[in-house]
Amino acid sequence: MKIRMTLILFIMSTVVYAQKAPSMSWLVGVWKITTDRGTIVERWIQLNDSTLNGINYFVKAAGDSSLQETLELSYRKGQWVYSSRVKGQNNNQTISFTVTFVRGTEFISENPAHDFPQRIAYRRIKNNLFASIEGKRNGRLGKQNFDFVLE
Repeated sequence: MKIRMTLILFIMSTVVYAQKAPSMSWLVGVWKITTDRGTIVERWIQLNDSTLNGINYFVKAAGDSSLQETLELSYRKGQWVYSSRVKGQNNNQTISFTVTFVRGTEFISENPAHDFPQRIAYRRIKNNLFASIEGKRNGRLGKQNFDFVLE
């Protein structure tokens, strides 16, 4: 009986461990892209082990800034979801993308029903964060890369 109970507890703890969210803490930080017109800033904070919040804003060379996008990466019901609300798009509604791939310091999220993009990807290599949006727009494939550096 003792061996059986030990085996049951071991199996239960393994199942609970297997359902734990993979860590996305590698995304936390202030990421920047410097352009001729100003700086794109994406800032991520970790609220808890299953939620990260982000904002994306543009800082003009003169110093004025404007919010472009609010972001959330959340782990709910065994699934990561990337949510984005872009100022002036989609009637200012949040659009969600299901994370379909996670490995190490990268993930891919997808929403085939969205107009553009249908796919959003992030990958961190050391102090660089490579993000991209891609999909079809007006029947044509398109992709835009964002190469951030950790502040």
